[in-house]
Amino acid sequence: MINSESFNTRHKASVVKPEMTLYQICQALQDSDFGTSIRESIWTFPAIETVHVLGLAVSVGILVMLDLRLVGAGIRHIPAADIMHKLKRWYLSGFIAMFLSGVLLFWSEAEKCYRSPTFRIKLIFLALAGLNALFFEIKYVPTMRTWDTTGITPTGAKLVGWCSLICWLGVIGFGRWTAYGMK
Repeated sequence: MINSESFNTRHKASVVKPEMTLYQICQALQDSDFGTSIRESIWTFPAIETVHVLGLAVSVGILVMLDLRLVGAGIRHIPAADIMHKLKRWYLSGFIAMFLSGVLLFWSEAEKCYRSPTFRIKLIFLALAGLNALFFEIKYVPTMRTWDTTGITPTGAKLVGWCSLICWLGVIGFGRWTAYGMK
């Protein structure tokens, strides 16, 4: 039986306070009842991890198809604008599932992730992938139909495709390293 004093003491220890360092915030998240319940559950952590990997597979799998089309290495018979238009809902849904499940995974192991250099590198690659995608949306998506019609992909769009491939390779590689190499 849990007495109210021990519950309140534990609960107060996991509350984020303004004077806390980032490391202390990560400890509080990991040690919270929610973080602990995810981490110690027989089914919850594996289920969240499964959603994370499936979201990654859907999102990045589709983005790789688009990136290969941009760099001229695949699906040349379908205009890039058509690929993007038809599959955008899918890769965004996959990304949302990957992101939300990633937040839950982080919550359950926040202190470990904070100490992990590979996790930090993964986040850098993820931020770069996001900036790269934003740049593509602003600079090239408005004119995609035009360059799809001419059959000439702008050099900058090809570069965006290569950057995307490299960034997602970094996210996946360092993500796996974080998950399985972290002690």
